[in-house]
Amino acid sequence: MTTTIELIKRLREETGAGVLDCRQALQHNESNYANALSYLQEKAAALAARRVSCQSSQGMIELYAHADGRIGVMVEVNCETDFTARSPAFRTLAHEIVLQIAASSPLWVRDEDIPQAVLNEEQEKVAQKARAEDKPDMLIPRITSGHLKKFMDQHVLLRQVSIRDEKVTVAQMLARLAASVGENIVIRRFSRWELGEG
Repeated sequence: MTTTIELIKRLREETGAGVLDCRQALQHNESNYANALSYLQEKAAALAARRVSCQSSQGMIELYAHADGRIGVMVEVNCETDFTARSPAFRTLAHEIVLQIAASSPLWVRDEDIPQAVLNEEQEKVAQKARAEDKPDMLIPRITSGHLKKFMDQHVLLRQVSIRDEKVTVAQMLARLAASVGENIVIRRFSRWELGEG
């Protein structure tokens, strides 16, 4: 019994899901923690996907200055209700996101924000390099595809791995909070400045 309670507690801490949901996930997966965790994450992602169409006009703008004012970040994070916007969990998430942006320098919030011209330029650059290294033509699409994935993982905020936990992406952080509060959580936009940038 103690083991089950400890597993439920761990699941709650990691996913933000309710006690009943954690217990059901464990029962459904025969007390296998990894499977229960995966089950809850999939459930949270499905819930978040259903809520995407809900209007998220509440939220907050979080500001952060780093390195004695040499780096500045401003981010707008939105949710559906003022109640959630004032909650400690939402404010903590907004602060984590602003720290992420300061540390990781993303260029875009989501994949769709990347201009097609940038993607085409990256793809052509890698293809030319592969040809210069005499890579077979049939491998070039795989090489460029792999490069574009790495490029997007590095420069798209929602794809980035959390600076606090390498097992979690920023998108998963949003999905966890969305599942625990039952609302759509959106990073609307951000700006990052570094002293002396051209």
